[in-house]
Amino acid sequence: MTITRFAPLSRLWPCLALLFGLALLTGCAHDEGNETFPKADYSYLPPLNLNVSQITITSQIQPNYDDLTARSPNNPESDLQLMARQRLHTTGTSGSAQFIVTQIEMTKLSHHSFSGTYGVKLTLDDPTHQRHGFITARVHRTIEAPGSYSLERDLHTLNTALMDDMNVELEYQVRNHLASWLTDATGTPLNATTVQSQDLSSTELPALEGSAQQHAPLNTTAPAAPHPTSTTYESTTPTKLHSPPPGVLSLPQH
Repeated sequence: MTITRFAPLSRLWPCLALLFGLALLTGCAHDEGNETFPKADYSYLPPLNLNVSQITITSQIQPNYDDLTARSPNNPESDLQLMARQRLHTTGTSGSAQFIVTQIEMTKLSHHSFSGTYGVKLTLDDPTHQRHGFITARVHRTIEAPGSYSLERDLHTLNTALMDDMNVELEYQVRNHLASWLTDATGTPLNATTVQSQDLSSTELPALEGSAQQHAPLNTTAPAAPHPTSTTYESTTPTKLHSPPPGVLSLPQH
């Protein structure tokens, strides 16, 4: 007769705990690998209409194997170029613009601390009208990431923050240093002012530019006087002063 002895349950707990831990780690790694992130979109931001006929978008970034750019779920170089395509619009008939990505860096400072730096350059050239201009925009950001997040999520958070900063910085630089190149959606310069002349002897207002509608002649009849309700009106007619009758004035007594 064979007697089978089973190991006590207490001896099995370490093995069960090890198997459970391995399964948990495998599940976490599987979840991180399937983690998805939203794609970048800057089309909802106000466009920057430039008085040029074409825009070229290029990059001068050299591979840097010491940073973490390649691990970012959203490619920073692609996001910067997408920002240029969606925000910089052409409204002119001559001239050209060149948008250049000049710097992209992502580094890990400590276990949960990351920093990044983005830089771009925008040059404008219109030989026909002998106009030239350029601006540079550079942003830097440091974040402290929760320890429970994956590296990809931390880099996505850093990239999102840097792109938000770059959109603000680019618009600020363009509006403050390239204002003469900005137009509205129809191509009219934003800093242009239209001055119209009018014959002062005419009783008609000039028609608005681009409109065929004429204004009615000015009413040269003086308006009727308002009814005296609760409003107080002051008279502008000078009041005549009369001398007092004799005996009214007296000298002061000492």
